[in-house]
Amino acid sequence: MNATPEVRMKIDMIGAGSLGLLLAGSLIEAGHEIRLWCRTSEQSAELYAKGITVSDEKGRARLQIAGERFAASPVEDFSGHYLQQSADLIVITVKQNVFHEQLPQYLLPLQRTAPVVVCFQNGIGHMELLERLLPQADIYAAVTTAGSRRKTLTEVISPANGGIWVGRWLTAELNGGADDSAVQTAGVAISFVHALSAAGFAAFLSKQVVTMIYRKLLINAVINPLTAIWRVPNGELLASEQRLAVMRELYEEALRVYDAAGIDYEADSWESILEVCRTTAGNTSSMLADILAARRTEISWINGSIVGMAERLNMEVPLHRWISRLVEGMFAEER
Repeated sequence: MNATPEVRMKIDMIGAGSLGLLLAGSLIEAGHEIRLWCRTSEQSAELYAKGITVSDEKGRARLQIAGERFAASPVEDFSGHYLQQSADLIVITVKQNVFHEQLPQYLLPLQRTAPVVVCFQNGIGHMELLERLLPQADIYAAVTTAGSRRKTLTEVISPANGGIWVGRWLTAELNGGADDSAVQTAGVAISFVHALSAAGFAAFLSKQVVTMIYRKLLINAVINPLTAIWRVPNGELLASEQRLAVMRELYEEALRVYDAAGIDYEADSWESILEVCRTTAGNTSSMLADILAARRTEISWINGSIVGMAERLNMEVPLHRWISRLVEGMFAEER
């Protein structure tokens, strides 16, 4: 039986990968209106025909959403539809390479509009790009612990919905200021957090989301590239002293950059990384999944971001630079 939300939101979800399908299916079941924007017309047709299925690790369906309960279209149609009939919120779940290389052309037509946008991406650099693309937008960042992987174009595997923290992102706020739009759009963000909570996520509105982004960047920069190189699930990183030694070197090199840049991190960050490996022991990291599927990874916006920060500080981070180049070289487009 469907839940009846306090406020029925109309949400444009750009990205129908594992996280996009999980969010969309959960929010639809909670009673919200979702327009799902896919990379291909093939996927949108499959979603209309089969709907969305969220299954647990044993293949048992946790959630099944019929195709007629939501709209699914190719992303190239997004801006035309949005300009004719806007949504309460735009949620972006595509990966960093798609965000930087393909998404701008679909967002540029919205430059004179003032949408509320929530971004779910690993790494850094995308928020500043979005500010340039949509200067009047009110932008929020989201950090999630929801673990999921896409099995087919319409089915995602997720043992549980996990936690989501949403926080406002503005350059003015990062510099200690704010503006009146924060008050005007706070209601939309609060409604979205309530919608996520009603959909089964542990959702929170946070003033610490920037700090959380950098904490997650540190975790991803240590775990993801090594799982991709060694082609092992997260827990196997702890299987030998040699692997732990490389992890520790990556970690300590990143911390030197964080210290120089004045970025906060927890005193027990190393233990947090080890705990992530333990609690997600059987998980395939998103970077390894990309390598196995012969897709480009997000290494440039994870370890590459640490390299970029180091360069701006006139520091050397040879291990992160080497790891970035090694993973980048694992994907070669046909010429």
